[in-house]
Parts: sequence; C-alpha cells; structure tokens
Amino acid sequence: MRNYFYYDILDNTMREYKLLKELSDEPLCIRAGTQKTGFGRANHIWLSPPGGLWFTFDYENNISLPSFALYLGFCIHQCLQSLFEPLKGKLQIKWTNDIIFSNRKLGGILCNYQPAKRTYIVGIGLNTNNDIDSELGKFGAVSLKSILGFEVSNNELCRLIIKSVEDNCLYMEDNKSYIDYCNAHLFGKGRFALLEMGGINIAAEIMEIDSNGALLIRNGKGELLAMHTGSILQFLD
Repeated sequence: MRNYFYYDILDNTMREYKLLKELSDEPLCIRAGTQKTGFGRANHIWLSPPGGLWFTFDYENNISLPSFALYLGFCIHQCLQSLFEPLKGKLQIKWTNDIIFSNRKLGGILCNYQPAKRTYIVGIGLNTNNDIDSELGKFGAVSLKSILGFEVSNNELCRLIIKSVEDNCLYMEDNKSYIDYCNAHLFGKGRFALLEMGGINIAAEIMEIDSNGALLIRNGKGELLAMHTGSILQFLD
C-alpha cells in the first residue's frame, strides 16, 4: 500500500521524499502545491507555481533500464490521452523526458535508479491548473487548464499516473512495445535540430529512438549517430 503525502509548499518533493523514506519502508508519493526550488534534469530549474501537479514517487524494479524515462513518458502519454479527448493526436513525447502538446511543454520527468534498494525515484511535473505567466512562457509552456477549458483534480491525476506506471509494468519485459509507441508519438521526428551531445552542439536530423532508448540522428555527412545523453536545443527548419 502506497502512502500519499501532500504539502501546500515544499522546497522540492524529491528532498521531502528522501527525508520521509528514512522513516518508512512503504512505497511513497510526495506531492506539493508549489515548490520553492524545483529542479529537472541536469539540475535545471523547474518552475512550480501553485495549481500545477508536482510530485515524487518510488517504483521498485529489479533492474535498471536505460529507457526507463521513455517508459514513464509512454505511461503518462497513454494516461493523459485516455482521460482527455482534446489531447488526442496533439500530444507527443520529447526524447528523453518531456511531454509536449502542440509544440509546447506540458510536463517533464526526472528519474534515477538506486541499485541497493532496487528502486526508481521518479519526479513528475505537469502544468495542470496553473497559469502560464511570463516566466513559464519563456520556456514555451502550456497548461491542461488552458487546453481543456476547465480545471482537473491534481490528486486523482497523480494517482492515475502512478497506477499507469504500475499497471503497464509487463511492457518493461519487452521494451520494443513502449519504444515503438514513443516513436509513433516522437516530438521532432524527421526535423533538423541543434542538439547537445556530450557537451558538443551538433546540427542533425532526428530519426527515431533505438531499442536501448538512444536517439538516432543523422548528421550533415549522412552518418547515423546514437545519442545516449543530451538534449534538443532548438529546431533549425
């Protein structure tokens, strides 16, 4: 049985999770109304205004999967599309850890694996009922409220996303299934972009995600390269 905790305000849910986990062996979910020091991949700042869905939870898994962030993207994408009809056909998965609606960022994923405990610690941030102010606007953000025209239950959506991660676990035995799904909904597929790979910027065409979760790109020389870490900085077409 998972224990759920909610706070109106936290420094960040990941930090609170680590503190509470020292007191309990039960699965946890920590949700905050707002975070003062939310962070994303590579410690990039994650703005977490009131109204959004900001939470951390744990998921026990015997092995570390290189493509686990994409598995999470698959679960979140499926969950949101099944709940909200206006998202269908416009919701995409950006390698490696963002959820995109009509070229704008709806949410992001952060995860890390703890081998000693055979557990993933997952942080998810979704712009749900929060307003998109000038600060968030700089990052090209969009909220569910602005798409749907009404507010959603953050409490229920949080639980449904975690349920999706738990219920779809058999897909992890054959990662081709969720990788194929991510490729079918891959943001930027076939487009030329400026990418950061290993600290070097490179202009290349985005091809697809391979079976290990790497992003396949084709550079100006026609060479096919696999990006295991890095990010899409901007599109060039």
